[in-house]
Amino acid sequence: MPLNPRNHYFDHATASARFEAWWQGGRLDRPPVSLWVEGRHSPRAPRSTHATLRERWLDVEFQVESALANLETTPCLGDSVPAWTPNVGPDLTSTLFGAELVFGENTSWCQHTVPETADWERFIATPPDFANPYWQTIDALITRGAERFAGRYYVAMPDLHGSFDMLAGLRGPENLCLDIMDEPELVRRASLHATRAYVEAYRRFYQRLTALGQPSTTWCNYLHSGTAYVPSCDFWCLVSREVGENLIRRTIELEMAQLERSIFHLDGPQALQHLDLVLSLPGLNAVQWVYGAGHGPGRQWLDVYRRCRNAGKAIQVIAEDAADALAVLRELGPDGMWITVSNPFQNTDRATEFLESVHQLSS
Repeated sequence: MPLNPRNHYFDHATASARFEAWWQGGRLDRPPVSLWVEGRHSPRAPRSTHATLRERWLDVEFQVESALANLETTPCLGDSVPAWTPNVGPDLTSTLFGAELVFGENTSWCQHTVPETADWERFIATPPDFANPYWQTIDALITRGAERFAGRYYVAMPDLHGSFDMLAGLRGPENLCLDIMDEPELVRRASLHATRAYVEAYRRFYQRLTALGQPSTTWCNYLHSGTAYVPSCDFWCLVSREVGENLIRRTIELEMAQLERSIFHLDGPQALQHLDLVLSLPGLNAVQWVYGAGHGPGRQWLDVYRRCRNAGKAIQVIAEDAADALAVLRELGPDGMWITVSNPFQNTDRATEFLESVHQLSS
């Protein structure tokens, strides 16, 4: 079926084709574009009467109904995937080894459960607990979300942080840095144990979601019909290039081995010291460069985008606004580019005007 560039609302087949061309470093008619329009409050949105933040976060019915109300009032334009990510915070993988979550208004964090360096031996001997309350909650969110969305919207892969971020959650980032200096071999063994748990976690969720007819997507709003995810390591902002290469690289490669498609989440200027390592990862399709608040706009980072493209990797350009996105597109061209506009558009007319501009610059 020929593409209709004037149909600016999300269409699964068209968006999938655009993303597949992007994963391969090319393009279809134009780059994939993810954008948002300022939404309106839904009268269906449930009101929280929970006594604690923990109760609110773990209330499956409340979380699913809140997500559904939001999805129903959010126009899906361009290639913005209409999906919801079941979520209890970024330290979900750390709870596999006994970490308890502390909930804030918009995120959560975990309490450390490896108080001493020697306790890594106990960690290595401990199997991951996929029956803990947080994983049971995520499983229930997936089930209920798929029921309520009834094919209109997608349930996405939960946020899974990899080996060294898991260790940092269990031990604390500063203590983990000291352990790397004092007992590098012990940390290496612990990291491989964490990696095996991460791989199993992804496998379980992928099989679960696939059985429910869901495509591959997550908080990073891509599309794929098979295994795909976002390898990352936020912890390595605290360590040298040598530690990244000699200790962390192996865990990332093992975590990526099960994936058909992958986009590396490189977060913050301090992570750029590891960019060459990322670009040398075999099988990596793309790089998501997150420059962070106060370090934009995206057009200030053309050199980073060019390094990625010159290494044969596709890029996700996270632009501050429409003007920023179009400036990067003019400089770099459309091949191997996925455009994400962070700030929402005022209305659908502004959003469709932007999509028309992207199409024209890609012709």
